[in-house]
Amino acid sequence: MKKMTITLGHRNYPITTSSELLNHFDSFELLKKGDQDMLVTNQTLSPLYLSLIQTVLEQGGVRFDHIILPDSGKYKSLSSIELIFNELLKK
Repeated sequence: MKKMTITLGHRNYPITTSSELLNHFDSFELLKKGDQDMLVTNQTLSPLYLSLIQTVLEQGGVRFDHIILPDSGKYKSLSSIELIFNELLKK
């Protein structure tokens, strides 16, 4: 696993890279056992990674739901945010 910081003006962004990143609960640094979270993904990535992420998070004691959005830049919109907020409120 390799960690680096990207500096853009006054802001810094931590980035972690690894071919095994999604296989280890420790990669999800902000999550802890007992958390309940929402994963937002798209139709392209969900068939590739959703099952793996679900397994890793469940092994780490995290419960989560997910929302799968269509895959297109046009879904990066206020209506998609509204959909996500509504689902969060339901949960």
